[in-house]
Amino acid sequence: MKKFICLFLIVIFSCEKDDICSDTTQTTPRLVIEFYDLSSPDEILAVPGLFAIGLDTEGMEVPINNEIVTTRSSITLPLKTNDTETEFILYKSYDFGDGVVSGNPDTIKITYEAEDVYVSRACGYKTNFNIQTFSITADPDQWMISSEILITEITNENDIHVKILHLQPN
Repeated sequence: MKKFICLFLIVIFSCEKDDICSDTTQTTPRLVIEFYDLSSPDEILAVPGLFAIGLDTEGMEVPINNEIVTTRSSITLPLKTNDTETEFILYKSYDFGDGVVSGNPDTIKITYEAEDVYVSRACGYKTNFNIQTFSITADPDQWMISSEILITEITNENDIHVKILHLQPN
């Protein structure tokens, strides 16, 4: 019985403060994009039915966890931690009915450098990013017109990293 109590006490008291990763600890940050009105570049302009889909290295669509269709003025997107570029299709007025996708898709490509940063023993590592380029693929029905990188270092999700100017909703 004494051995059991001693072992129990060792287990209880051998944990250290950093053995539990708090929910408030910042993990790998996502890219934050905010949308502005092309005709008035200082005014935030929500995108109706905004929806994002990731693209893998072969150009195949990859769903983004917890991504929903909603009218909003900003979006947070996860960058690949094991690569130096990530592509997304951003839809304006996205709809999926009768097995058919409708809406206006534009493709964006972000190139970056990734840096793994040690957080703690319990949390492990997170990856920060340094944006090199941000581009919008031109197409005949393009709704995102131009972009501006506001902050190149992605170390948290509290800042807007990229500003996109877009056309008023149809």
